Amino acid sequence: MQIQHGTGHLTDAEILRRWLDTIPRGEYYNVIAKLVETCLIPIHTLRNWRYGNCRIPEAGKRDINIVTREVSGIEIYKIVMPEVIVEGVSGRTSGKTI
Repeated sequence: MQIQHGTGHLTDAEILRRWLDTIPRGEYYNVIAKLVETCLIPIHTLRNWRYGNCRIPEAGKRDINIVTREVSGIEIYKIVMPEVIVEGVSGRTSGKTI
């Protein structure tokens, strides 16, 4: 996901880095530990997300938003919900041609 900001686009990694840059130095390592604990990931995965070495999955963005809401009262990622299947519609064809 890319968010338009000013004249360019920010990647998910840039959004995470910019938010982490706003954390006061005394709280920084506590916030990192909280992100690792909430996302259920090792620290090296968080570093990979932060520096753009791998994609941040939607579940990771959801968990990051939980921490950002708790720490600074904002959500940094806009999560797109999948389409809802209406009751009675299977979403798959039966394989029969009429």
